[in-house]
Amino acid sequence: MPPMHRARLVILALTGLAVSAACGDNGPGGSPRVVITPILDSVFVGDTVAARTARSFDASGDSQATGPVRWFSSDQAVFRVDSVSGVIVGAGRGAAVLSARANGITGTSLLVVSRVLDLSLLLDTIYLMPGDTFTVPFSVRDKDGSPPPVWFNPVSSAVVTIDSGGLITALQASTLVPFTAHADSVTATGAVQVVQLTDTVGGKGSFTVLGTVIRRARAGARAVNYRRQGDTATFRVSLPVVAAGVAIENVVITLRDSVAAPGAAAIDSISLNEAAASADFVCRPKRAWAIWSVLSSPPLRGLSRQGGTIAITQVDTLANGLAVSGRFSFTGQRSDLYDDPLGGLPVRGTFVAPVIADSRQCR
Repeated sequence: MPPMHRARLVILALTGLAVSAACGDNGPGGSPRVVITPILDSVFVGDTVAARTARSFDASGDSQATGPVRWFSSDQAVFRVDSVSGVIVGAGRGAAVLSARANGITGTSLLVVSRVLDLSLLLDTIYLMPGDTFTVPFSVRDKDGSPPPVWFNPVSSAVVTIDSGGLITALQASTLVPFTAHADSVTATGAVQVVQLTDTVGGKGSFTVLGTVIRRARAGARAVNYRRQGDTATFRVSLPVVAAGVAIENVVITLRDSVAAPGAAAIDSISLNEAAASADFVCRPKRAWAIWSVLSSPPLRGLSRQGGTIAITQVDTLANGLAVSGRFSFTGQRSDLYDDPLGGLPVRGTFVAPVIADSRQCR
């Protein structure tokens, strides 16, 4: 199986949809389903935890008797589960799908297992333009008490510097430069590349979903300043992950105004109804919004909630347009779990993208 196809299966499994997509069990409203609570859970390696709750619903959405439940783990190297009792044992760092089958229907949830002392780089591949600075985000967890301080191996070169606090300063174009973070005896590694575009082609970006323990992707990056309906200008940047010429995963951010200079904007919410009316929310955006999407059956989308941000850190003039660098973070609310607080997925990334000017009115 080609690597990108394997990556797609990992995406589906780690967002809790692999079993339901394969079996056709957890469909949209109108289908009987089994719901595991919580749908997103975490334990430490070595923990033994009680069974999660599984509830059955009929095609009308009414609760029904669940009856006997059989439990399954998609990866026993991550966690084991007793098929009858549902008791879970954390086995190794990672994430896997917990499944519950009742009344002939399978429900799924996502379980993250951390080491007793665990360090994760929340964005481990970073793209910058010369002159940009960026502090590497991380998460450290300690089961036994307060987490230890995190420090980075300093890097000093002609293309990039990194100090002990994880502050990166981009100097000139480079290939990927590795870096390492430490928390006591635990380490995590990442890389930074300084990108200098000379034309409105190319572009590089990266993003993570729920931190790198769950999902990370290197992507292309492209942007456009375009005329929306009403003859005003707006801006959109996309970070597609492409396999065999098809975007199998993508982050798209649309702003209220066009981009001509550095600046920051708040990413606001987009509703299910707005996302369904594609012409309106693309061609007449009332506010900035973002979507993370995966090509699957059914498709999976994370729609931005209030509280996200996008920052354009530099704008360079090129022969045929502009080049911008930026970074973003937002919570993508899974469209299939739009009303569930645990359906929110933290999405963050960086990009260096060419910007094309499109004078045609959006339709």
